[in-house]
Amino acid sequence: MQLVIEHALAISSCEAFEAVFFDEPFNVALGEALQLGRVLMRLERTTDRVVRVVAYEPRRDNASPAEARGRSRRGFVEELDWDLRTHCGTWRTVPNAFADRVRSAGTIDVSMRGAEVVRVVRGELVVKLFGFGGRVEKLIAAEMARSYARSATFMREWMTRAARA
Repeated sequence: MQLVIEHALAISSCEAFEAVFFDEPFNVALGEALQLGRVLMRLERTTDRVVRVVAYEPRRDNASPAEARGRSRRGFVEELDWDLRTHCGTWRTVPNAFADRVRSAGTIDVSMRGAEVVRVVRGELVVKLFGFGGRVEKLIAAEMARSYARSATFMREWMTRAARA
């Protein structure tokens, strides 16, 4: 399944977007807002590139013992390799469960459109589960769309608060 998720943000430049997108306090607050436990596993920055690997665990009130140890079936690791010159990155996620049967990967591009930064997430989801893989792909795609929409709203609010400060 192919997916495309696009959001426009009132941010002055791609560099300003990246400054927020790779800001740890922003990302910690975003994880809280999205109710995702978040562990930064790796962050490498050079003048041209950012490589970030983060483990995420959706928070649930009635966590199983496995979830309490940070290995829920819904958890995943996100790997992002971002080119600061082109304002583009490649991503992939590795789920805690069924990693051999679920694959999601793609790109994130930011560019200027008028006075706004437009973030476009493109991806491919492949779920190999006999009889219902397509349904699972649709569920994952819908959750990704909701999560990116919520993150765009959060980033807008974050930027508004920062401008007032």
